[in-house]
Amino acid sequence: MRLSRHIFKLFLIVLLSSFFVSCNKSATLSFNAMDTFMTVKSFGPEADKANHLLKDKIITIENYLSTTIEGSDVYRLNHAEKFPVTVNYNTIFPLALSIVIADRTGGALNPCLYPVTKEWGFTTGEYKVPSDKTIAELLKNTDYKKIDIEDDQIYMEKGMMVDLGAIGKGFAGDQAIAVLKANGITSAILDLGGNVQCLGKKPDGSLWKVGIVNPWNGGIIGSVRVNDTAVITSGGYERYFIAEDGKEYVHILDPSNGRPVDNDVVSSTIIADYGIYADALSTATFVMGPEKALELYRRERSFEMIMILKNHRIIVTPGIADKFTTSSPEITFEVVN
Repeated sequence: MRLSRHIFKLFLIVLLSSFFVSCNKSATLSFNAMDTFMTVKSFGPEADKANHLLKDKIITIENYLSTTIEGSDVYRLNHAEKFPVTVNYNTIFPLALSIVIADRTGGALNPCLYPVTKEWGFTTGEYKVPSDKTIAELLKNTDYKKIDIEDDQIYMEKGMMVDLGAIGKGFAGDQAIAVLKANGITSAILDLGGNVQCLGKKPDGSLWKVGIVNPWNGGIIGSVRVNDTAVITSGGYERYFIAEDGKEYVHILDPSNGRPVDNDVVSSTIIADYGIYADALSTATFVMGPEKALELYRRERSFEMIMILKNHRIIVTPGIADKFTTSSPEITFEVVN
């Protein structure tokens, strides 16, 4: 009888050990999509399969939202001769949410700014500084309030153009997380070209540690410990050009004047439950500047923010302050309610 119990216990230990080993099995996949390099690391028995399904999902979304892929929903919208244009849910949802956030941010996020962005050359790489007259004319075609969505059909005026680049990767990240969950993954981290989203905690139960880029030297200025959330940064240092006048022009445009943002913000990091929301707000708060961004935070209380200013000041909202650590004792931050 003792021998039987001993054998049973031994069998149970082996069984549990096999279970935990299989649960901690990991797989990493890197690929290019949405004009950026992406990496996902997930943990679980079906990690490799889940990662490849995730890749397929992101590429599918890109084929709906791309401004340059002929035949995409957005491309068809931007080149339509008449309306309405019938599109997929994967286009309807991010566009509709963009409009909602545009209203809530006073137009700081504008999904219809593409005619101006294109003129600056940020979509083609053929950079130039448009004349004030040209910008003024193009801004007439950027009123997002003129978009009407009815079921799967979109109405807008000819000459208007949609760009979901400020929200697309966040939406893709959320859909990717859903794919992982559907395939039994409970622990994963995604880096979608700087858009970081994590599922659950690390396999050992600790929080994920996400670095915040130092905009001046490309290193890490600090890190934030999170789980089940998105950490998404928008910064002027990411993409810019220096024109013949010797001035630096960043790729994020201010919808109010059609010119690159020129305020006190170097980067704005948003921490939120959903990538699509964090992605949109990282751009919007960068455009808004610190005062208006903090007003939005106090009003919404649905996200946290780490904002780096040109004077090297770092402001952090209270909900994330105890999880944010700077990379050096010399670097300090201010918690702003």
